[in-house]
Amino acid sequence: MTENIQELALRGHENAEQLFLEAYNSNRLHHAWLITGPRGIGKASLAHKMARFLLNNPPGNDTAPGLFGEPLEKTPAISLDTDPASQANMLMTAGSHGDLVIIERQINEKTGKMKAEIVVDDVRKLQNFFARTSLEGGWRIAIIDSADEMNRNAANAVLKVLEEPPENVLLVLLAHAPGKLLPTIISRCRQLRLNPLGLDIVCDILTKHYPDLSPDEIEGYAVLSDGSPGYGISLVDNQGLDLYIQILEILSSLPHLDVPLAHKMADSLSNKKVEQKYVLFGELLTAFINRMIRHVAALENDQESPVKAVLSGELALMEQLGQRIPLDQWVDLWEKITRKMGRINLDRKQVILNILTLLSQKLT
Repeated sequence: MTENIQELALRGHENAEQLFLEAYNSNRLHHAWLITGPRGIGKASLAHKMARFLLNNPPGNDTAPGLFGEPLEKTPAISLDTDPASQANMLMTAGSHGDLVIIERQINEKTGKMKAEIVVDDVRKLQNFFARTSLEGGWRIAIIDSADEMNRNAANAVLKVLEEPPENVLLVLLAHAPGKLLPTIISRCRQLRLNPLGLDIVCDILTKHYPDLSPDEIEGYAVLSDGSPGYGISLVDNQGLDLYIQILEILSSLPHLDVPLAHKMADSLSNKKVEQKYVLFGELLTAFINRMIRHVAALENDQESPVKAVLSGELALMEQLGQRIPLDQWVDLWEKITRKMGRINLDRKQVILNILTLLSQKLT
């Protein structure tokens, strides 16, 4: 999914781009930037665009001597856009630019699975990178994707880099949940907060990426993405709309759970080969509850609902279920489901059946 997102044009974050550009033009480019916001909304794309811009504009390359040898003022850049065919961009695209390093979670060689955290050994690569001179004679740039996945030792190692930054370096930290970061790290970074994108922008991105989908499917995926084109792409790749329809079908049987249908769904999601769809089940179920709470709360307060329907009849189902028990009990259910889905060592079929049974019993 990450590769797909970075291939997409950065959309909807012009204000953040402008803030970075203004800092560059004013010669006050901070050495560390923290880009925050929900998953899949373009944080990595923005970080790579910033990197491309700087690697195409090395320090001291933006001024030239005047007619009599006097230094001229720096020519302000008007955009972060760069020539895709430039040497720096070609090297970045090939993943071989010597002055750019990406720090992210690595594969555990013993298990063959992705590590749960960025560890201190990963960050030592960053320390070694900043200790040497630039290979291309310009900026040295590091991107940590994502910084809220660092363990304590890795975070402390990054903090040392932030406290004593070398010249002409840029450290960009991405964070989906910045509250997990050390306050001392946050205080040493300039922040760029990216907000979820508008429905029309997400629809446009998904349409360009999946031209064979119908307009209704595109809109359904865009609504479920909640302003995140990256999540929208993950939903499409994993047939998330079909799974959401199955979830709504089971929910519509409550409080009298359709047991055969529940077992059928649990069987289809229990195989380790469809691990992403199992995760998606929990995400879509809790998303429905979250959307239902907001929808019913708005109706109870005689306000216009902020929730847009994904499918016909969905809002009516929300009203039906949302009125069976108080909304604070739905919040409690949301928390319990989230915890159950987070227990990775349990039998997946049993987890799904337990969740659906819990809903049935609570609504009876």
